[in-house]
Amino acid sequence: MDLQEFTHITLTVLEDQGTAAYAPTLIAGETVQVIQGIPEGMDHREAIQETILRLGLEQSDFYFGVRSGPGEVTTGFHTAVSTRFQRILELHTGFVVSDLEDCAWWTLGQGRDQ
Repeated sequence: MDLQEFTHITLTVLEDQGTAAYAPTLIAGETVQVIQGIPEGMDHREAIQETILRLGLEQSDFYFGVRSGPGEVTTGFHTAVSTRFQRILELHTGFVVSDLEDCAWWTLGQGRDQ
């Protein structure tokens, strides 16, 4: 699997349930984890990064998807040396996928997890 394939899978889920109901998702190896029970008011972007750190995955290869704004989901592929991102926007006419050069809220690999 590559990031485009993971984003396509995520897009299929979003077409079925919409972005508002999307729960943060991690795929590491053969394990798929949908993060449930996030406290009310906690930012899902923060919740997924805290889960990654708690599971000790910061030096591992994994895919993730997280609601990153109203009508927006960010997907990514993380390795020990870099992270690549894509953004899915939900518009009135459907969904639009674009590559992201940088993701300002992603802090793994920037000293926080060292």
